[in-house]
Amino acid sequence: METKLLMIATTETSSTTGYIIGAIIAVAKLGYLIYSLIKPEKF
Repeated sequence: METKLLMIATTETSSTTGYIIGAIIAVAKLGYLIYSLIKPEKF
């Protein structure tokens, strides 16, 4: 039973880490989009 609890805790931790990484990537993309709207490149 202890191993099952350990596996559940590990799965929850890894999914939380995935959500954190995803949120960081989403914020970075959003920041880039806002920056490109404010200062568009000139061709």
